[in-house]
Amino acid sequence: MSPRSPREISVLVPEHLPPLYPDDPTRIGPYLVLGRLGQGASGTVYAAVDAASPTAGERLVAVKVVKTPAGESEREALVRRLTALAQVDPARVVVPLAFDGRADRPWLAMPYMEGQRLSHFITRRGGLGTGKLLALAVGLAEGLSALHARGIAHGSLNHERVLLESHGPHIMDCAVADAHTSGSGATWLSPERYRGAAASPAADVFAWGAVTAYAGTGRLPFGPGEPEEIAGRVAAGEHNLTGLPKGLVPLVSRSLDPDPAARPSLHEVIGSVLAVWQRENGRESSGPPDREEVAVLMEREWRAVEPDQRVPRVIRLEGRPPRRRSQRVPLMVGAGALVAVLVGAGVWGVSRLVGPSDDEALVVDTAEEDASPAPSPEEEPRTLVVRFDPAEQEDVVEGPWVYTPVDREDEPQRGRGVPTHQDWAAEWEEAGEPAAAVIDPEAEVLCAKFCAAPDHVFLDEEGRGTWELTGRDFIDYLSWGPVVIVEVTFAEEEAAEGEPREIVQVTELFTD
Repeated sequence: MSPRSPREISVLVPEHLPPLYPDDPTRIGPYLVLGRLGQGASGTVYAAVDAASPTAGERLVAVKVVKTPAGESEREALVRRLTALAQVDPARVVVPLAFDGRADRPWLAMPYMEGQRLSHFITRRGGLGTGKLLALAVGLAEGLSALHARGIAHGSLNHERVLLESHGPHIMDCAVADAHTSGSGATWLSPERYRGAAASPAADVFAWGAVTAYAGTGRLPFGPGEPEEIAGRVAAGEHNLTGLPKGLVPLVSRSLDPDPAARPSLHEVIGSVLAVWQRENGRESSGPPDREEVAVLMEREWRAVEPDQRVPRVIRLEGRPPRRRSQRVPLMVGAGALVAVLVGAGVWGVSRLVGPSDDEALVVDTAEEDASPAPSPEEEPRTLVVRFDPAEQEDVVEGPWVYTPVDREDEPQRGRGVPTHQDWAAEWEEAGEPAAAVIDPEAEVLCAKFCAAPDHVFLDEEGRGTWELTGRDFIDYLSWGPVVIVEVTFAEEEAAEGEPREIVQVTELFTD
């Protein structure tokens, strides 16, 4: 393998990192953007590369582009909040590594943390056991205390803004105190916040109680329903804590009191939870545990939270950033037995590539340039419709890349709703044996679906992709995406005997 260019670096990225949407940025501040990590009311979070970091495992960061403030005063408030947030103790809070609150699209970069959102964890496993629940309750209270020590009230803590990883819980999304009142969002808002009051420590204590109750029971503490219904039960203090460990019920109930003045302080919350932990462990007479002992407790409880698998990706530091380097590696492929079926597989694509008049001009030009006879039917066609399945690729970094010729007897139906890649691919019949090819990193690629948002397609009237990308983008897709149907065009130059052909053009075929 040739030595890596000094303009390329290796980064460890999530194995199934969602791609960028076509209108997403490819660079934010000094960071090169690779894919999406999430999107919410306050902004979008991207996976990005910190090229200055010395090791592959530390180069991945999370960069959030926050909703642009409405006016200058709001922008200055955001800058002040980010400045204070950067000084918060990071033990239980995800804090900025860098930020620019005055950019056209304000952003902040944070450490990339591996773990699971509390909402996902509870959905999959149900309510937490007592040990994990107490560890969560202490960790969240300590995180909120760290924020309050810097004059920051979170304002919108909920079950989706708690990240569980092997060292305990971390509070996320602290940059903007937005209030969600849609769906079950009213569950986490104190009555005064629901009515439009500013974020406050007392409101954070309420959110702590709601999240703790949810984590311990696996249910929403104020039940399901429309926002107005939930808000009515919140204002009346009508919560259901059945199933919560008995030692926590009085504390959580006080935290969910409609009156902010009746809620406990976070100092009291931490002390009360630790007292419950001591009773559960038969250690009431030994005095309160110190901070180091609490940290050991939490790490012990959360060691089973496994991080997502990460895989290496080579990033180019110039040009379009989030792409993978490709190498052309020879692979012996049999051709004799494939000739007839490959010719048949190419008919659908060729019929859309050239019309009768163009075909006649092509014959004339060929006759003038080369007196040799027209290509015989036994020669492999330059254009084929094929299926690429990322699951079938043996080497997604260097190739060559395996494809299977496909065809169909009918015309695709349009206007029936956007199918999944798998459903679309199932409509095509295999028309030949799998083969392999190299892909020119600078190949012309027209994407219809694989580059798009979930419900978007970019098609012309014939069902052919129109979004312009490169072969490098397509190679990158083959490391993570679902199966695709594409029309490929091979290079005019014949491949050396025993070596794979080179793809120089890719057009995705899809429907809507």
